[in-house]
Amino acid sequence: MYRLYIILAFLFVLSVNIFAQKKLENITIEGLQNERERAVLSMLPVIVGQSIDNKDISRAIKQLYRSERFRNIEIIPENETENSISLRIVVVENPYMDVLELRGSRRISRNRLTELLKVRHGERLSDARVHSLTTIIRNAYADRGYLNAEIITELIETKVPGFVILKFTINEGDRVRVESINFSGNVEFSERKLRRTFKTKERHIFSSGEFNSSVFRQHLDSLVLSYNEEGFMDARIVRDSVRNTEDGRGIIIDIEVSEGQRFFVGDFYFLNNEIIDSEHLQAAVTMQRGRPFSRTRFLMTRQSVGNVYRNEGYLWANAEPRYKYRNDTIDVIFTITEGRPAIIRKVEISGNEKTREQVIRREIRVFPGQKYDQSGMERSIRDIRQLNYFDNVLPDIAMNPDGTVDMLFNVQEKENIGQFSAGVTYSQQDRFGGNFSVSIPNFRGAGQNLDAMIEVAKGRQRYSIGFMEPWMFNTPTSFSSQIFYEDVKYTNEFYNYTRAGIEYGAGRRLKWPDDYFSATLRHLLSYDYNRTGAASLPSELRDEVDIVTKGILSRWYLGIARNDTDYPQFPTQGSIFRIGGFIGGTNGEPFNSELETYSFVKGIVSYDWYLPLFWKFVLGAKTKFGMISSFIDRPKLGYSDLFSVGGVYYDGIVRGYDEGEISVNLNMATVSGEIRFPIVDQQFYMGTFFDMGNGWIKYSDIDITDMKRGTGFGFRLMLPMIGLLGFDFAWGLDNPNANFMSSDYKPKFNLHFIMNRGF
Repeated sequence: MYRLYIILAFLFVLSVNIFAQKKLENITIEGLQNERERAVLSMLPVIVGQSIDNKDISRAIKQLYRSERFRNIEIIPENETENSISLRIVVVENPYMDVLELRGSRRISRNRLTELLKVRHGERLSDARVHSLTTIIRNAYADRGYLNAEIITELIETKVPGFVILKFTINEGDRVRVESINFSGNVEFSERKLRRTFKTKERHIFSSGEFNSSVFRQHLDSLVLSYNEEGFMDARIVRDSVRNTEDGRGIIIDIEVSEGQRFFVGDFYFLNNEIIDSEHLQAAVTMQRGRPFSRTRFLMTRQSVGNVYRNEGYLWANAEPRYKYRNDTIDVIFTITEGRPAIIRKVEISGNEKTREQVIRREIRVFPGQKYDQSGMERSIRDIRQLNYFDNVLPDIAMNPDGTVDMLFNVQEKENIGQFSAGVTYSQQDRFGGNFSVSIPNFRGAGQNLDAMIEVAKGRQRYSIGFMEPWMFNTPTSFSSQIFYEDVKYTNEFYNYTRAGIEYGAGRRLKWPDDYFSATLRHLLSYDYNRTGAASLPSELRDEVDIVTKGILSRWYLGIARNDTDYPQFPTQGSIFRIGGFIGGTNGEPFNSELETYSFVKGIVSYDWYLPLFWKFVLGAKTKFGMISSFIDRPKLGYSDLFSVGGVYYDGIVRGYDEGEISVNLNMATVSGEIRFPIVDQQFYMGTFFDMGNGWIKYSDIDITDMKRGTGFGFRLMLPMIGLLGFDFAWGLDNPNANFMSSDYKPKFNLHFIMNRGF
């Protein structure tokens, strides 16, 4: 538009009689409404009394248009003599916007359009500005697939001179769908594969065919990247077009590709590396010789080579690649610039408003005076996350003029990580009851854990208080203790018992076999009165075990675990291995002749494994095995010490069944698989699962073909002050009282309510 004004001005100047320099006698200005004449005169490159010619008039027109205050300018010579001339300037001012009015916008809200336009009251509306605003609206609708939207623009005068209503009337029309996508130029990639790879889809029974113009450009880039992943490094989009169908209701997309030559991985060479030998750097290469040359894997390899140096403290090391082509093979030559090691000057922590700095600092693996360590920084982030006090941990590195670096850890604390509940409960079995519980996992901001619980109902009383200190004497040694009392009197005699006691123990982080290991030692001393006796067990099991109905239990537990998962609540990668054993005993004779003797050994081994899939989907697999034996003829233990398989609350989790419905036994094995997806990361998850498990009397009886199966789906939701809540909708697929895959059994539905546990 501006160029058009210049051309018109130039033609106008040509239409005026060309004159030599003449003295400017006077300037008059007409058409001003809001502008002051003195302000306009100050914009002119000429003044009264000086000599001017045609070039000066042309410059005056340009200067006025550049001010963006006028939409039309006309300069008329007057009273021209042989030596003098006067000028009359007639202008039409650009109006000011008074009100923005949007009509007909249904698919895009008026608030959203107003945000996009960013036009304000009192702003001048030049033709170019109005045109750009119209384009913004048209592009917004094109992004939503409304390519045929019509935008009618009006400037309506108001009662205030020079102010207008800027009115856009929008005829949205119908959303345009992709009717056809045509590919050409493809040889190695079939059209079917390209359609599957290209994320913009045609309209069919499984796709709405929606079209978004801006996302379409991104999808074209993704199409080229898919070629790059298969070794076609020179692939490109030669031409793309989007055209309407004959009826104007749909669009046809034409894409012409140039695949280029396919290249394969050759050899990797390293130059100028002195500190780290080539063999060590070669081990960081993630590409296999002879495979298609993938751009993503190459970037991963370059990152891995750099990490080798960063792990040794050479933060400024650089591996510059150069390609050497041998027909269809690419050799990569990395020229290494090693530089000098970066020394950490200080380590700073920020963002911790509740948590004491010491709690965070003791999880950090990089220290002042040491060389920078990439793996140490990554491990520090992981360990801080494992505290489960923070929503996020953001590391940063600040370079200092002297060549040192400062390590910065900014944490974002979770809100209300404690759990508190109080209220009235009702169940069919217990009728009305009351409860109060509090759990503070970061007590006093010192990383300590304090919890207390009171629960009273018709058939149940429970009281407990516990405390845990994770770092005794400023060492990675934890101490925990709990005092409890439970009295349960259900109509179902299997779960009737009274128990009171204390449990205390210590844990320690280990450095061997690696520093992901930890060990735990606990001791439980309790008085148990089990109203459920041996009569509740199957006859085959009664011959192998003695159920203690009343006694004092002294039980020791020793466990070793290895946990290298990335997140404590919903891991996306890594594994958790646990192995532990219980030794239970005591003779009641010294205390009371009515007390019975405990004597049993109980071992449990479990392994949880997590693997990231595509997008944000995560695959999880869990296995668990347990067995109970004794140093004497037969185990002597309480009914609740047996392995209960079925349900979600005891050792053998198999969803779709009631608690302990599958088996209560001396040996147990369960297997579970899950696929989950975050709706909100680390807060809200949906997932599907498949469980199998059973129990057996003897170790030799274990038979995986006799494991009962359950499947279903569920969700987990993290709520402040309440904790992690979940519901699993599960179906038990097998008859728990029959052989494997009983043909006459119909799957049974079960709804499980779960607290403070993932899938």
